[in-house]
Amino acid sequence: MKKFISLLTFFLIIGIDAQSQKNEPVKWNVQINNTEKENSKEILFTAQISGEWHLFGLQLPEGGPRATIFIFDKIEGATLSGNIQTLDRPIEEYNPLFEMNLKWYTQSARFIQKIDITPGSEKINIEGHIEYQACNNVTCLPPTRYNFTINDEIINKIISDEASVTLVTPKKQKEKNNIYQTAWKPVKQQMEMLGESPVSTKTTYSKAYINGFKGGLLSLLTPCLWPMVLMSIYSFQQQRTSRRQSILRTLLYSITLLIIFPVCGVILSTIFGIQIFYQFTTNLISNLFLFVLFVILAAFLLGAFHSSVINNRRAVRNIIGLSILVTLLSLSCTGSYIGSYLTQAAVLHPFYGPLLTLNGFISAFVLPLAIILFFVTWNPPTSKQAHRLLLLNRITGFFILAYSLTFLSIADLIYGKHIFNREIFLVLWIIIFSFLGVYLIGKLKFTHDKETTSISVGRFFLAVLTFSFTLYMVPGLLGAPLKEIGAIVPPLYAQDFNLYTKEFDNHFDNYNEGIEYANETDQPILLEFSGYGCAESRKMEASVWTYPRIKRMLDRDFVVIRLMVDDKTKLPKPEIISINGEQKSISTFGEKWQTLQQIKFDSKSQPYQVILTPKGEPLTPAYGYSIDIKQYITFLNDGLNRFKNK
Repeated sequence: MKKFISLLTFFLIIGIDAQSQKNEPVKWNVQINNTEKENSKEILFTAQISGEWHLFGLQLPEGGPRATIFIFDKIEGATLSGNIQTLDRPIEEYNPLFEMNLKWYTQSARFIQKIDITPGSEKINIEGHIEYQACNNVTCLPPTRYNFTINDEIINKIISDEASVTLVTPKKQKEKNNIYQTAWKPVKQQMEMLGESPVSTKTTYSKAYINGFKGGLLSLLTPCLWPMVLMSIYSFQQQRTSRRQSILRTLLYSITLLIIFPVCGVILSTIFGIQIFYQFTTNLISNLFLFVLFVILAAFLLGAFHSSVINNRRAVRNIIGLSILVTLLSLSCTGSYIGSYLTQAAVLHPFYGPLLTLNGFISAFVLPLAIILFFVTWNPPTSKQAHRLLLLNRITGFFILAYSLTFLSIADLIYGKHIFNREIFLVLWIIIFSFLGVYLIGKLKFTHDKETTSISVGRFFLAVLTFSFTLYMVPGLLGAPLKEIGAIVPPLYAQDFNLYTKEFDNHFDNYNEGIEYANETDQPILLEFSGYGCAESRKMEASVWTYPRIKRMLDRDFVVIRLMVDDKTKLPKPEIISINGEQKSISTFGEKWQTLQQIKFDSKSQPYQVILTPKGEPLTPAYGYSIDIKQYITFLNDGLNRFKNK
């Protein structure tokens, strides 16, 4: 089984990467050419566009798709001469998808950027990226980034008549740099003056344990541990021989969990740091592993493996193995929000603090589980009780199979593969819950299920709810927000085909670009730190941001900047940022936005929203997770009124 999981994970990774390359409709080629002038060259950008796809032009009207933009992040040995120019005439037509006249290219497009060589330079080194969006007659892909690097040796040195040449940064570029530096300045004290309560960093050993205990209670509400609870109940009940044996096994199981979980957690946090729990939830390999593991657990609950997990001959060894599996699932599924408690606890002591927090966490899980196991194994199960437990296993199996798809979705969103989009996710969910409805009305039977000539009233009502939920998801295929399950399904921007209105016309996923746009339009900024794997952020965006009045305010009165702290997109080049005197090297956009949140707002939690001026000054205290519409409208109005008063 271990070899099977490893091979399946490997082929899934290869398949996702290959499919991503196959589905990319625009291929770029960049080269540098000589010109007639001795001290100048030109960079030729060529785009090969496949099939019925098209690439948008350099200038588009507001409210439309993303125009093609060429950004030069680093230039050594040369300076830009003029703006980027196109060599091919674009097609200009009315686009019914965006309801406006647009310019685009088909099959191929060529762009030229002239450069002047700096006198005395022997080498040209240019780094930058192209931001573009590809569409066809039906749908559009999300905005895409292509990074390029140009290195060219200058054989003939340029002799300048001038005695000395000084490179001067253009005035406009200096102004932009000043804006960016100001926008990164810490503002925690200003936010406290606006009414935000300072975060207390003081903690005690008792508080460390209580925080862990609260996290453990929250874990009982997540679907991650449901299959383990049912698997434990089913296995303990199947292998019951006496009350004494059941009590001893339950105690052994509980004690093993209380030992293995905190020890494994402390070892991992000591070796890799506390951030390992958050990184595990945003890692491609771990998400694919959890997907495969949950599919196997769903198969077990649906009857694929009839034998019990606990065997009488090897009960002790199997109980320890079950404890390790529960520990793995607990740390992987709930580590992202227990990480903040571990950080606070580590201030007390790097070993004993996290150990107490992890003990509190697992205690909150073990206590109710032990009570349930004592209760269900006290007496031998009747045939009716066994049938109900079997039915509960089957229903949970369907839910776990559906939930396993969220791990694929998170991996796809974080790495920007655009393979497992919202439509595919919803189609699979509709199929899974349709089969659950068919099972509940007795028209589907698994191995080891008994024949049923009739169904109970309770089972009938469950079937009605299941079919109703299945029909509720159908409009989501056309772009309906599906607010009730917005925390689980992929967000609207992960959907290719959408008949509903666009989500936001003034949305930015880059802080500097959003700041620049806000300064040009003189509008306040709604800044949100979010994450592809943050269920609370998804729920807020699906339930609150789509509310008509709020959506109108965000479209009309604000510049919306949404930064994903788990974005794995590589930066054009690694950056070094100093935090409290310590230099930190960052290589992805997610790390950059995490660092921005830490430096500017002294915060690491998501969702985290705040309204800023175009210069990056706060207008409101931070706004966390809440789906209260009135409260959110008040938050927006407060920020807007303070901006107008300023």
